[in-house]
Amino acid sequence: MNYCDVWIRGIKGIFSWQSKENINIGARVRVKLRGKLRTGIILKVSKNKPEFKTQDILEVWDEEFIPSAYIEIAREVAEENFSSLEKVLSLTIPEKFFSTKNPEKRNNSYALQIVPENIRGEKQKQAVEIIQKNQGIISEEELRKDISLVTIKGLIEKGIITEKKGKITSIFSAQQKTRPSFTLTVEQQKVVEEIRKSKKPVLLFGVTGSGKTEIYKKLAAEVSEDGQVLFLVPEIALTPQLIAELYSVFGDILAVWHSKLSEGEKVQEWSRIQSGEARILIGARSAVMIPLVNPKLVILDEEHEWTFKNEFAPRFQTHDIVEKIVSRFNAKLVLGTATPRLESFHKCEIGEWHRVDLPNRVHEVQLPEIEIIDLSNEAKKGNFSPISDSLEQELREILKQKKQAMIFLNKRGFAGSTMCKVCGHTFECPNCTSNMKMHERFGDQKFICHVCGHLENFVVTCPECEAENFQFKGWGTQALEKELKERFPGIKVFRADADSVSGKQDFEKLMDKFHEGQADVLLGTQMIAKGLDFDNVELVGVILADVGLNLPDFRSEERVFQLLTQVSGRAGRRKKRGRIVVQTFRPEEKIFQFVRHHDSEGFLQWQSELRKKSNMPPFSAMAKITFSDVKKEVAFKEAKKFFNFIKDNFKDGCYLAPAFFPRTHNKYHFHVFIREENKEKLIKFLKQIEIPENSKVDINPASLL
Repeated sequence: MNYCDVWIRGIKGIFSWQSKENINIGARVRVKLRGKLRTGIILKVSKNKPEFKTQDILEVWDEEFIPSAYIEIAREVAEENFSSLEKVLSLTIPEKFFSTKNPEKRNNSYALQIVPENIRGEKQKQAVEIIQKNQGIISEEELRKDISLVTIKGLIEKGIITEKKGKITSIFSAQQKTRPSFTLTVEQQKVVEEIRKSKKPVLLFGVTGSGKTEIYKKLAAEVSEDGQVLFLVPEIALTPQLIAELYSVFGDILAVWHSKLSEGEKVQEWSRIQSGEARILIGARSAVMIPLVNPKLVILDEEHEWTFKNEFAPRFQTHDIVEKIVSRFNAKLVLGTATPRLESFHKCEIGEWHRVDLPNRVHEVQLPEIEIIDLSNEAKKGNFSPISDSLEQELREILKQKKQAMIFLNKRGFAGSTMCKVCGHTFECPNCTSNMKMHERFGDQKFICHVCGHLENFVVTCPECEAENFQFKGWGTQALEKELKERFPGIKVFRADADSVSGKQDFEKLMDKFHEGQADVLLGTQMIAKGLDFDNVELVGVILADVGLNLPDFRSEERVFQLLTQVSGRAGRRKKRGRIVVQTFRPEEKIFQFVRHHDSEGFLQWQSELRKKSNMPPFSAMAKITFSDVKKEVAFKEAKKFFNFIKDNFKDGCYLAPAFFPRTHNKYHFHVFIREENKEKLIKFLKQIEIPENSKVDINPASLL
């Protein structure tokens, strides 16, 4: 007798059943639980009889539904990130597979076997005639236009027709847009050879516009002939150009996975991956847990992006999971970026990873010229607008030449803050210790909290003193759009932020229009900073480069440098050298000298030295344990109690602090930070002590805020 641990989606805990037959880990089975038929996945098989009574597994739907290696990976991810195994496993399979045996749609067809002399029923007779007109075979979709499923089943039962299973339907349309591919340069070909030879994970360190995507395509084409490829990108909804490029090369063997897919689309793509019909999976962070049958290459594009860290339970780092995948399947791992994470740079420095450089742009165009503008000097000249004199001059020249520009401002909305000029009242969110931002939507003015999303109508009079005199501080993308249109009459501006591109395909449509030249300027937030390639863009303006630089986080400079480098890489990618205008109130900061000279190597060395001196990651591991409650005193009491319990185990590596936003979503938050020599020691320590159930554990958090 075999005793099997079975996971059932939506049920808390793992339960056991028995089977006389040999059964595989990863099989999909039918069992009875609490009087109801349920579908589950086998997680463990043992010959040891448990102390409690077990029931029989009723039916095996799939003997190998998930590769057992992925169950092992899920178990490790759960343990390392202090999450339940059930929560991690729920990321691996669409929910529909737990209620329906074969929920996927296929391009099935029906073939005529015999033509009986007498057919009872007009509908059956009509069906046979339709199939005969189609030379004895017809697609299910075509036949179902006129004939019901009941009639078709009747003909199958009589042996008059047979059903032929076809391929699983792809979510890509035949009209899918494509982008051109390019022949590899000599430099790119050398890089491909070096990646092929490496036995270690490879960090592809290439400047923006160096053609990293062409290298990915070359490697994927080779591997996909007899294996599968996992291609991960930071935000799939923001990279329609990349999907189009890959589809133009690989066609229907390409599958896509991201959170914006419908449940039906997820079923189709998941089934195509498991059947092997799809051999390349491109997806965002969530795609890392989708089981591949035979992964042989994993690509992590823009590996520096913080979106590869899951901010909600399970709080995993995508880099950790892909290393587990390539280790178990003996696959190759390639991580590409123009601005590596310091953790990745460090792994290359100590020899864990192999680094390959791509220092030149593919079209032999120089990296853009960067000008740093001191906004303090602009104010002295009486220019208090968000557009410096230099940026205005560059924009006028671009418009004159019929070229395009991109303007980057990492603040959406109309104004950063609103204050009553009479009594000083500010409009704080009722749920958070955060000032609400003013937005304009369809002519209406609204207050929106950027932390929790709380929405209120804009007031005509101050709720404290009833004055009608408000002061608006700071600039958002909406206000900047208005300023551009006033200063440059006739200018065509596309704005891309969370307010303007909230729909499923809004961003892709907007980018296509800009690519076609329907606007002079693309104005936006972070979503325009990466993954975009426009032939005609020769100017990028960064309105306020200081955003994020003052945050109390040891990674703040790293994030700002990465963002500025990425956004500056959008200009001059084809024929002419681009121009970048970076505006800041703090031009003396060392970070801007590295940005100005495109010196990623120098920046990483500088930051590495600072981190080593302060013993911060990657030279140590860190945990953030968060305590939250609707009552401030309760949250603080729990955090302090835990801090006092563990502080003696660490010298300088443990401290207690309120969250950067002390109150969000109507709760108060306090963090306890622990720093240890390495991740294994940190996890071991936390597992040995009792961690309160109401706390959240984040290992190597992306943010300390």
